Amino acid sequence: MRQSKKIFTKMLLNNWGGISHKELTFHEHVNLFSGKSGSGKSTVMDAIQVILYGSVASTFLNKAADDAKNRRSVLSYLRGEQKDGTANREGTDFCSQIVLEVEDTATNIVTCIGAIFEVGKNDLDLKRYFFFSHSGRIPEDGYISENGSPYTISRLKKLVEQRKLSEDNRGRGEVNRLYPSKEAYLNTLYDVVLGYIEPGRFMTMEKSAIALRMTNGTGQFIRDYMFPKSKEGTVSVISEQLGAYREIKERVEDLEQRIGMLEEINSHNLKLVQLKTDEIRTQSILKVIAIEGLKIQLEAKKEDLESAMESARRSEEKYQSLEAKKSQCAADKLEVESQLLASDYGQKEKQLKEIRNTIRILAEYSKQWRNVLHGLEKWKENEEINNYLSNPALQTMEEIENGDLTDDLLERLKKYLKDTLENVEEEISDLEENIRKTRKELKEKKEIVDDLKNDRKPYSKELKKARARLQSELRDRYGHSVPVAVFADLFDITDEKWKDAIEGRLGKMKYSLVTPPEYALEAAKIFRKMTGKEFEEFNLINTAAIKRDEPKTKEHTLYEAVETKEGYVDLCLKQYLGRIVKCETIEELHEVREGVTPDCYSYSNYMFRHLREKDYRLYACIGTKVSKAKLKELEDEVYRLEKSLLADEQMQSSLTEARTYEQLQNYSAEQLVHMSNAAEELEEYYRKEDALIQEMKELDEGTLIPQLKEKKKQLEEKMSLLEKEAKETDAERLARVKVQANVETELKNLSEKLKAELEGYVSNESIEQEVLQELETNQEHIYRRQKLKELEKLRQEIEAESDGRAEARNHFNKAYPAYGFTGVEHGNEVYDKVLEQCRKDFEPKYKEEFEQQYRLVYHTLRENVIATIHGEIKAAFRHKREINRMLAKIRFSDSIYQIDILPAENENRQFYEMLMAPELDSKVLDDHGFEGQLSLGEDEFYQKYEAQILRLTEKFMPPRDEDGGKRTLHKEEMERYADYRNYLTFSMYEQVKDEDGNIRKNAVDEMAGRDSGGEGQNPKYVALLAGFAMLYMNQSNRDSKIRLVLLDEAFSKMDKERSEVCLHYARELELQLIVCVPDERLQSLIRNVDSVYGFRRHQNQISMMHIDKGDYLAMIEGEKDEEESDTWSVVN
Repeated sequence: MRQSKKIFTKMLLNNWGGISHKELTFHEHVNLFSGKSGSGKSTVMDAIQVILYGSVASTFLNKAADDAKNRRSVLSYLRGEQKDGTANREGTDFCSQIVLEVEDTATNIVTCIGAIFEVGKNDLDLKRYFFFSHSGRIPEDGYISENGSPYTISRLKKLVEQRKLSEDNRGRGEVNRLYPSKEAYLNTLYDVVLGYIEPGRFMTMEKSAIALRMTNGTGQFIRDYMFPKSKEGTVSVISEQLGAYREIKERVEDLEQRIGMLEEINSHNLKLVQLKTDEIRTQSILKVIAIEGLKIQLEAKKEDLESAMESARRSEEKYQSLEAKKSQCAADKLEVESQLLASDYGQKEKQLKEIRNTIRILAEYSKQWRNVLHGLEKWKENEEINNYLSNPALQTMEEIENGDLTDDLLERLKKYLKDTLENVEEEISDLEENIRKTRKELKEKKEIVDDLKNDRKPYSKELKKARARLQSELRDRYGHSVPVAVFADLFDITDEKWKDAIEGRLGKMKYSLVTPPEYALEAAKIFRKMTGKEFEEFNLINTAAIKRDEPKTKEHTLYEAVETKEGYVDLCLKQYLGRIVKCETIEELHEVREGVTPDCYSYSNYMFRHLREKDYRLYACIGTKVSKAKLKELEDEVYRLEKSLLADEQMQSSLTEARTYEQLQNYSAEQLVHMSNAAEELEEYYRKEDALIQEMKELDEGTLIPQLKEKKKQLEEKMSLLEKEAKETDAERLARVKVQANVETELKNLSEKLKAELEGYVSNESIEQEVLQELETNQEHIYRRQKLKELEKLRQEIEAESDGRAEARNHFNKAYPAYGFTGVEHGNEVYDKVLEQCRKDFEPKYKEEFEQQYRLVYHTLRENVIATIHGEIKAAFRHKREINRMLAKIRFSDSIYQIDILPAENENRQFYEMLMAPELDSKVLDDHGFEGQLSLGEDEFYQKYEAQILRLTEKFMPPRDEDGGKRTLHKEEMERYADYRNYLTFSMYEQVKDEDGNIRKNAVDEMAGRDSGGEGQNPKYVALLAGFAMLYMNQSNRDSKIRLVLLDEAFSKMDKERSEVCLHYARELELQLIVCVPDERLQSLIRNVDSVYGFRRHQNQISMMHIDKGDYLAMIEGEKDEEESDTWSVVN
């Protein structure tokens, strides 16, 4: 039985492209447009699309050409613009029409759809046009008025009004209209005229068919166009219920969270109270231990004082006795010495003493003179110093060394040496200054190198301290880490040419501290309190104010030479660099308000200046990473400075030695002359000494003198022993006095300590008894150390609990600022009061309401979503079988094409097993619902797939944000999860059967990738035609529908056999094809088409000639017979 349908029977074009007026007739099956490239086929195809899509946009026009240079617009088509720049209707006002005639084969109702345009000669875009439709066929005048011009809009309106009264107006719905909007036109077009076709799918498929573009592969095409999308609105009910569920859930969770947070605060507080109680008791025990210990120490010190006083008294008595014996011994020795002095021996002994004293003085003089000569010699030995000596000085030194000493000669040498030393001192002073500067510079650069080697910027310790303090206080304020950075660390310089200029212009600014805008105000409050000289050198950038003001930038500024990943840092760069113009010359600087050259010559505030070299050389630090090139440059500089410093230090050392050389300034000329003669005088005095010793030896041989000398010796020995013992005794006496004094001081200190400990002390009998009992069996210091450890541990625990309570309070206050708590409350009463209130509010009814709402959500999810998807997936597999039966009828040689469906390998894969669970089959009544409800505890399906159900529930949870855009996006995402196709993967394969009956399957998308020829196009056309057939079959309304497929540049790479199979397949599917092909394809296709138009272009005019299929075939057969006859004659 022939299927009823709607077919396009005619098309009329007035003033479109190179066509002035043309009417074409279409067959219900295969219509062929044949012509060379550029002959006008696409011109007609684009006109058809304008009417079908209700659009005058240029996005779909001339798609088959795929040539951006030749892209057309509706206005260019209307004017008849050509590639050579001319236009058929240029410089004139005119009207145009594009009309398609549609006939219902079941009712023979005919409707025309089209567009009318009025174009002015000066129009730059379309201003007056309407889409329209009317009942009945194209009028006999072809929309041409009596004056030979196409209808105006007003003339068309009259026709439409006439057709309203015509007997042709018998279809369903009012079609005689000029439509006020695109939407109104498309609603009538797709709901009434074309037969309830889904516009989106139809337009997308027709656009894909033009030049056969399946950019996402046949699998995606099959999914989108052969398997209908899930019904809209399947998630609306559950979305509303989930909103209510989430509201209750959040209320319950909020109360639970409040109670949990407050219980944590309460727990910390209870532990804190107990720990502080234990701390007070331990402190009391330590107080008693200290008092009792001091009492014991005080008694022991009193005993020590008595012992020390007794020892000191005994030492004093012994010392006085020894002093008396010493006095007596000294008197006896003095008597013996007087007797010796009265003798001749004594006189000579006195003379010997005087001679030896003179020898000692002369020997010293002789030694000094040798030193003078040696010192003068060093001036000449040191090559560095020798360069500073004048020739007269060197000559004078030689004269002195030769013994020619005079006062004048010595005075002259003194002056020469003084002048030389002054020159040396000046050089040493210069060296010391150079060394000081070099050491300072070397120290700075070594520190920078050390920082760079460890991937640190060479920032001052003051800057690091400022950053750390600001970051620490922000962390304490917010309860989490807050980024605080140095400005130079947040961006990079992208143009090395301007690196020095940027470093120099920013100067100290690059060391500014930066926080994200949301923390800027709080950071400013903290920074204000960071007083002191160590913080005076640094700034804090107000990123919030910069973000608020949104600074703009000029062209050709330093801002173009930097980049950053942070938006607020980019705004800072615009503020500080966006107005500083990059200049090459002084003239350019003169023309701008602020500018700088690459060599760091700067202009601002009407002043020229050189940027500080240190800012862009030594202290260059901009960049998110440490510069390896900068590190190498500094290492070379350190090496050079170390060499320079070593050379200067060596020179300084050599020159400094001159200060120790002989300068003759410490002696007068007379002394120096005397010193030079001392050696000769010394020889004379040595002879006198020898003679006197001989004389004394002769006197010593008598009897009285030896006795006196012996007695003197004995007294001296005794005196020595007494002095030694007295000295030891005195030391012992003083030590014991000192011990006594120390003990007295310690006793006084202990008394004061005990007094201080007892001050304000309130006796606690139980603690005192406990301490006294413990001290009976344990040493005081061990007991004290044990309690101190306990106290330290308690304090650590108190600190930890205090921090824990503070952190818990901060978390609560941040989550619930409406309470107005600060987190630093002394007690915990306000938090305990809120906790008590929350516990009262948290009644079981909330939990019960929450669970009841969740059961409702679950059953709705199962009924409206899970069961629907389950049924649709199963229906998809049934649908696949139907399509495959249809595809199996088309055989290409030894193969057919089939489609396949598998579970999707994506995020949705986690739900596939649940969606295909057999438990769902027993409950499914139809494609839309369940039968009955079970409690969650009884529901085997819920028990088995609880985790997946909860995850899917989260996917459907509506957003809290009231923003319409976000709600729309979420709705689209929910629809994606409700769409059964997103749980499947669609594909097409070629099924090949060999001679032995073995079947091989080849994936079509893989074949298309390997084969760009006809075999690669085969499956695409099969999928395309089957997709259109499914599109027209799957519409729910039973009215007749169009079956149109537009193909431009069709079957370009397919052989004759494959092309014939595709056209035969389209005929079987009752599709109406309009196909564009080049002339060379006409002969291979004409046997399988029903209507042919040949296209030609001549002098910007397009002609379309209807070709009689029979005549054309007869002509082909005649040419063939003639060729065979010629061949036969040649053979014979």
